[in-house]
Amino acid sequence: MLSDLLYRLRALIHREKMDAEVDEELRDHLERETEKYRRAGVAPDEAMRRARLALGGSEQIKQQSRDSRGTKLLKMYYRIFAMRCDRSRGRRALLR
Repeated sequence: MLSDLLYRLRALIHREKMDAEVDEELRDHLERETEKYRRAGVAPDEAMRRARLALGGSEQIKQQSRDSRGTKLLKMYYRIFAMRCDRSRGRRALLR
């Protein structure tokens, strides 16, 4: 339970680093898949195209990775907290 919470907090704080790790992993998979097609005798451009098709959309994969980190709920709570703070500040300003 605690390790899960720590992972989610890390995902919030180090979001750019985790996104960079996913990018690197996707590039590695794309290179491996491309090399597989090249060894099968496919032209370089066609091998890259087939590898991209085989892996699917990289942006969708990145978004799925972000969603699987489980930070949506934490972000929602943060937004609610921020809205409450804004409302409180607004009320205080009106009362002055």
